Amino acid sequence: MASAGRRAKGFESAISVCLLAILFLIAVGIFIKQSDSDMSRFGIGPAAAELSLQELEINQLQINEEEKPALSSLVPAGFEALLKTEVYKPETLYEKINGKAPLYIESGFEELSTQRFAKTDDQGLWMELFVYDMGNVKNAFSVYSIQRRAEGKAFSPMRFAYKTSNALYFVHGKYYIELVGSAESDELFRAVAEVARKIRANLAIDYDTEIAELQFFPQENLVSGSIKLYLANAFGFRGLTNTFSARYRIADETVTAFLSKQANSNDAKKMAESYHSFLITNGAVKKKTSQKSIEGKVMDFYGTTEIVFTVGRFVAGVHEAENQQAAEKIAEILTNKLNSVLSNE
Repeated sequence: MASAGRRAKGFESAISVCLLAILFLIAVGIFIKQSDSDMSRFGIGPAAAELSLQELEINQLQINEEEKPALSSLVPAGFEALLKTEVYKPETLYEKINGKAPLYIESGFEELSTQRFAKTDDQGLWMELFVYDMGNVKNAFSVYSIQRRAEGKAFSPMRFAYKTSNALYFVHGKYYIELVGSAESDELFRAVAEVARKIRANLAIDYDTEIAELQFFPQENLVSGSIKLYLANAFGFRGLTNTFSARYRIADETVTAFLSKQANSNDAKKMAESYHSFLITNGAVKKKTSQKSIEGKVMDFYGTTEIVFTVGRFVAGVHEAENQQAAEKIAEILTNKLNSVLSNE
């Protein structure tokens, strides 16, 4: 009986070994089949399929660097790059600029790259570079113009650029760029300006970046650097989109004019009527005017003057002017300018 038991156990062991061998051969066959698969079905050529994950990552990095230079390469003389470049997408932007992220995202934000540079012999003297990819020049100009500091001064020779006591802000194609220093320092600002020059020389852009609407504002009495672009919700009204505003100074009065180019005159009239109704609903009252062209479109809005009118496919007007006569004067000048624009098209 013992001998029979040993024979049974030996037979079971043999079967187990055979099963394991069969499973091993099946696994080897599957591995060989997968290794010989046609990766072109997935858009990957034979050469790419043979690359290791690390090699693929290196190649992708090289592709990205060809499109945009490494921010660390923009380091100014006497400074060094600190840490690695940080990159933020729409879903993580709040981690870097908490509180302001919605403005950027609503304006077409795609990616933010940041880098710090510190003086080699004085780590307390540093700057941080912010490069916002906004998708196109209008989006970049919008966030630049809306956030412009009141104390900012024009920075030549760049068209859309201004400086403060410790920072430089400018538009470069689809990029909105900030360079913020740790202190007020002539030496630090010279380094900031050097980084800006390197960006303009090395960060490729589409140079067809003209914003046509900027030419539609009359230049006389225009306050330099005052033009803003509201991509949506201009003056708190959701329907007023792609709206440019500009400030004018007449004698001692400052007046804000605005315009929004629509697809056609019917769309312009609908938008103007909607905005007019919005103002009336929120407490505006119609006022008398000596100008027939804007009669019925001048309103008192809690002690300020609002004017809304259309010229062809343009919605235009004046927003919260303290002086009605100055507001009507700017409305007249803007009307003539827009008529001139339409006649030349």
